[in-house]
Amino acid sequence: VTLSQTTASIDMGASLVRYDGFELTNALTVTPTFESYGHRGSLNARGTLLRFESGNRSIQGSAIGSLFARPATAWRIETSAAVGGSSYADFASFWHALGELRVNREIDRGNVWLSATGGRTAFGSSSDARPVFAASLSAAQRRSPSFLILLTAGRAFVGDTQYSDIGMTARGQYRKIVLETILGARVWSQGAGRGVYGEASASLPFADRWAFVVSGGRYPSDPMRGTIAGRYVSASIRFRIPSPARSVPAIPTRHSNAANGDPPPSSVLTIEPQSAGQVRLVMHTPPATLVEIAGDFTDWQPVSLTHTSGGGGGGSWEIVLPIAAGVHQLNMRIDGGPWTAPGGTTRLAGDYGDEVATFVVP
Repeated sequence: VTLSQTTASIDMGASLVRYDGFELTNALTVTPTFESYGHRGSLNARGTLLRFESGNRSIQGSAIGSLFARPATAWRIETSAAVGGSSYADFASFWHALGELRVNREIDRGNVWLSATGGRTAFGSSSDARPVFAASLSAAQRRSPSFLILLTAGRAFVGDTQYSDIGMTARGQYRKIVLETILGARVWSQGAGRGVYGEASASLPFADRWAFVVSGGRYPSDPMRGTIAGRYVSASIRFRIPSPARSVPAIPTRHSNAANGDPPPSSVLTIEPQSAGQVRLVMHTPPATLVEIAGDFTDWQPVSLTHTSGGGGGGSWEIVLPIAAGVHQLNMRIDGGPWTAPGGTTRLAGDYGDEVATFVVP
């Protein structure tokens, strides 16, 4: 069974940018992103278009595909491949092709992993390609349902260039505002610069699928992916692209007909990750006075949803709960009726011959 949770968004805004060795410049930015996570793999794609006040344009893009092995006790092996490139005006272009192997171990409220990366990167033509090798050790821990901290240290070799980075990333939420901070230092460097860097961003939702995003800071050069160091301040509007509800065939079980409680076609669940550990569950239903869910994240105890939109009791019902990353199961019921699997999810046969809905939290 293939399970996936897909999200996509596009940011549109303006930035002030100063690349090292260049003058301060204005730029209009467009940044689309796509993420799809499943229990055996993921796909992430991102692009950025900058149009500078000079009329020149910079285009960057990358895609990363990952495969996850089945967990063996607390251990898991993960592999990924990344390809990407960038170009500026008509004279500067980069490309990279990288493969990564990670050994991941679960710890209390977090993970520790060791990774090794290898591949090729080039400035201009393929004849200029240089070999890449990097290794890093990282640890992530969830200090609370809304606060996550990540520590990492690594060493990279790109041709005759070599450098080490150590850093910390913290991500949390205060009410509706999502905050993220990156602090790091480049040390023991030959040909890649050195020093301290840091970035910060804040995202404030102001509508169902819209958010205002402001960010800024300094980032280091990335010889593996062809970016040079710079400083920036950016403000943008983010639109989250709605994912179409998936149609899945019903599994013949004791609840496989409408008389026994299959959810109406208009009962659809959507999953909206909010911050580290927080997930918004939104149920779209026909008119009702009470909508409940129960899942492995509630110890299968019924939890009532809050009616947020729609007339006559129909429309959207939602709740925000702390749910760990991974694959989860739930069922729903309307007005005290039978427990069923909502639409927009993958249905599986439950332990007691019924159906359960399965979804993924990235």
